[in-house]
Amino acid sequence: MNTLRGRLFVDGKLLTGTLAWSAGRIVRVDLEGEIGGADLPVIAPGFVDLHIHGFGGFDPLTDISGMARALARAGTTAFQPTLFPNAPAELGRQCAALESRIQALEPGHGARVTGLHLEGPFVNPEAAGALPKEHLHVPSKAALKEIIGSTFGNKRGIGTMTLAPELPGSADLVKELVRCGIRVSLGHSRATAAEARAAARAGASGATHLFNAMQPLHHREVGLAGFALTDAALHAEIIGDLVHVGSDAIELALRARLPRGLCLVSDALRGAGTGCDVFEWHGRDHAVDGGAAYYPARGEGQAARLAGSAMSQLEMVRRLTSAGVLGLPEALTMATESPARALGLEREIGALKAGMAADFVVLRGKELQLEAVCVAGENVV
Repeated sequence: MNTLRGRLFVDGKLLTGTLAWSAGRIVRVDLEGEIGGADLPVIAPGFVDLHIHGFGGFDPLTDISGMARALARAGTTAFQPTLFPNAPAELGRQCAALESRIQALEPGHGARVTGLHLEGPFVNPEAAGALPKEHLHVPSKAALKEIIGSTFGNKRGIGTMTLAPELPGSADLVKELVRCGIRVSLGHSRATAAEARAAARAGASGATHLFNAMQPLHHREVGLAGFALTDAALHAEIIGDLVHVGSDAIELALRARLPRGLCLVSDALRGAGTGCDVFEWHGRDHAVDGGAAYYPARGEGQAARLAGSAMSQLEMVRRLTSAGVLGLPEALTMATESPARALGLEREIGALKAGMAADFVVLRGKELQLEAVCVAGENVV
């Protein structure tokens, strides 16, 4: 049996104690009490990323194994590889091929893959953001079947789909996806609060990158963002680079939903984690500035366009806590427990409890230096 003593992150608090694990599982969590000093390392559950397109120079479609290894070395021990929209039949082929590669991954290869996340194609073109409009599609059961295949099969490894609930045909898709066991997240949308509420009643349970690619709050129509802030039906993602969402908006979300209602996501692109200032992906140049990735301006007088993040979840935790936007317990809750619960995996990952997977990170000092990352009890750093 292996043991490690430190400040264990348990039930939203940092408590002095000892973590014991064996054969990939946590065996015991012995707590001594609260501690305020920084002489012991922080031991927290491994981070869980619901929304990430690439990392470390890798992406799901070209090298899912490389992406999983790079993420584990950055503190993220479970993730949903997120695919951009495509024609339904092509997206279905991509998912089927990717599912086969995921199933072939060896245990201990890196971060766990918890299912694919499809960001579209059934989203609103008026709220496409950085998504390719030419690959968006009108919601229909026929198009959905092209993507997921047989509704009685394994759904080609798809765990989550982001869609816009206001589009004609979306209501039927929400019900069908829920029936098939696929989690529905609402995003890239111009939905009213009433439309979001109706989708939640039909089984939708997520809000994709809160505030981004959705209507801003208005005092006569709060929209999807307002509904996600005021109703616990949706687990709300939030990008924590302080570029996509400002500190005041994060504070608003935190006061409205508390840490257990918010999921810290990276929305990272392939160039994240490489240290590159410029990278090419999907035939487009990306420039990194301040932790975010942009499409450079294409002409005189045009501004660069935000494309995604260039930071890991741990980098976001460091940025949010050092800026005083979040306390460390709040940030850790949003990066571990909340996303695990959003996926229905709270009995397996996202917490330090006996019987759960021994997925955890060891962080040292005020800078939260990454000292160790364990996946199934094995150090991958």
